[in-house]
Amino acid sequence: MKFVFLATFFLTGCFFGPVQELHDQIEETYFGNDFVNLPTPLYDFKNNVDLEVIWQENIGEHDGRNLDIFYADDFLYVATSDGTIKKLDSKTGDKLWEKKLEITLTSGVVGDGENIIFSSSDGFLWCMNNNGELIWKTLLAGEVNSLPIIYDSKIVVKLNNYKIVQLNIIDGSILWAYQAAIPPLTFKSEGKLVQSNKVVYLGLPGGKMIAIDSPTGGLVWEANISRAKGVTDIERANDITSHPVIDGPIIYGITTNGDISALDRRNGKTIWTRPLSSFYGMVFDGFNLFITHDTGSIYAVNKEDGEIKWRQADFQYRKIGTGIIIDDYIAFGDYEGYVHLLSINDGSILGRIKLEDAQILNNIIKIDDSVLAFMTAAGDLICLRVGEMIINNEFDAENTKLIIDNPEEKEEEI
Repeated sequence: MKFVFLATFFLTGCFFGPVQELHDQIEETYFGNDFVNLPTPLYDFKNNVDLEVIWQENIGEHDGRNLDIFYADDFLYVATSDGTIKKLDSKTGDKLWEKKLEITLTSGVVGDGENIIFSSSDGFLWCMNNNGELIWKTLLAGEVNSLPIIYDSKIVVKLNNYKIVQLNIIDGSILWAYQAAIPPLTFKSEGKLVQSNKVVYLGLPGGKMIAIDSPTGGLVWEANISRAKGVTDIERANDITSHPVIDGPIIYGITTNGDISALDRRNGKTIWTRPLSSFYGMVFDGFNLFITHDTGSIYAVNKEDGEIKWRQADFQYRKIGTGIIIDDYIAFGDYEGYVHLLSINDGSILGRIKLEDAQILNNIIKIDDSVLAFMTAAGDLICLRVGEMIINNEFDAENTKLIIDNPEEKEEEI
């Protein structure tokens, strides 16, 4: 699970007023062991997809955050917040090497097959080679909680103060920095960076998205995904905490308390906007955006006009994170260690497997067309093979309580 923290006002070193209240609400909703709402129970289910655990490896103790994974050249690279980094064979789970650093990691690992990038709580950005040997580390003017991105021998990171910094991947030298403006009360989140065609895109607090020119660090445009609503500071907190999605000339963004919008990448102008929000974000199959609502409902949204194609409501309040597409399915993990496979066509539930009695973290990755890797809150890395449809099972329509024609319920949830 990826943690968020709060950008705070300090008065004699303490939280005050709405800041502490918002902090408590965030912790209870996304990260608490207790539930504000009762999770939807799972009903009896007959699998329609062949699911098989290939291997399982414990990565080590951790505090439940910053466990991002990356895959390159048949290897998996993983890290825990206590400074342990491992390289594993993706086919067997065998460990090739392990490094234990006397640091606290504040972001998981990212890399390009040759380099491994991560950050630590003392403000350093680190670079190792794929043999685990340190190449360089650079002190930044703030902490990094979100994953850096790598492209064209460059690294771009977002600091907690919303300064965007580009570095040379060869020696860690800083090439440019851009300071984004933020409102006074906001999630201090792991807002995600994406890039395409030498432009870096980032969602910001207040429902804004910016585009930055990669060669120079100059602002290309700033646009509103949605505008803040409500009277109080808490009601108006409306951030982009997930990856924007790029599709050719269009970029999609979604806020935590407002809307999903499609923007023209050239100028940031809005193409369409719909009232649907998400803390965790969305995945894209080229035709539809699959969005995890904060309640745990899953929405399929047409990329052309934002119309809802289907909604799956059987996972409400089960702490569902962002899904991942594999073949004709979307895979999601929940708080009880279950992995659920949905049809991308209609949202019907086709497969389910329990990996262990622990939360599936929000960092699922696809290794190939049939294998997914999951991390759990117990510190286990698990590789799962997604096989063929089981044609001998008679599909039971009662397995799927699909809701697509209830506007009142959709509007209330959105």
